[in-house]
Amino acid sequence: MLFAAMFALTGCYKEPDLFDDLLTSNGKVAQIAVIWLGDTKVFSAAGVLQPGITVDSLSNVNVNIEFTSEIGIKEFRIYTAETTTGAQTLVSTTPAGSEKYDSELRNYVVRIPVKAPKAKNATVVIFTEVIAENGLASGQKNVTLKTKP
Repeated sequence: MLFAAMFALTGCYKEPDLFDDLLTSNGKVAQIAVIWLGDTKVFSAAGVLQPGITVDSLSNVNVNIEFTSEIGIKEFRIYTAETTTGAQTLVSTTPAGSEKYDSELRNYVVRIPVKAPKAKNATVVIFTEVIAENGLASGQKNVTLKTKP
């Protein structure tokens, strides 16, 4: 009888799942692999991608976003800020459709032109994000754009 009572009391107890709240998903998002500026990728002697560049003021600069996604893409957003932790300003929203799949990279790539700052010797941080069809945004990546003195 004692064994039956213990079994009845412990049989109804449900262990709390500590990971349940952590693993709740709101949906899939795109993943940005890397972003870089300009027309061609520039690598250091050690083979490291140099994502930032220095250009003439007011020149057009291509922001290249390499990303992967298991779901459709709605749009690409580009923001600027004075620093990596500064307030961001939305400067471009580009609808999906111009991205191309690169079989060598195994990623999609989209190239979006932006205008460099008017000031000479200026530095601006460019942030990018990819918005999926479900409305969820990817994590942001950033690069630094500088203008010549």
